[in-house]
Amino acid sequence: MTATSEPMTTISVRVPERMRDQFDALAKSTDRNRQYHAFEAMRRYIETEKWQVDLIAERKRQLDAGDIACATPEEVAALRSKRYSVESAE
Repeated sequence: MTATSEPMTTISVRVPERMRDQFDALAKSTDRNRQYHAFEAMRRYIETEKWQVDLIAERKRQLDAGDIACATPEEVAALRSKRYSVESAE
């Protein structure tokens, strides 16, 4: 866990006992506590989800502005046909 000067708060999450046991085993094998691993898991999850949500919003903005276009179903079918015919020839 990285040192931070941000105020901290507590949240409670109910998890299956098996998951808690897995956290405990991970904590023991890495010489870290359960808090460290839960914090890192949430940090990584939020980072990944934010990246995806931001990318979707940017692509939507680009579509709305006409900067990019969507492929038609026919174009997608043609690309798939071309791809799979090349793979089967190999």
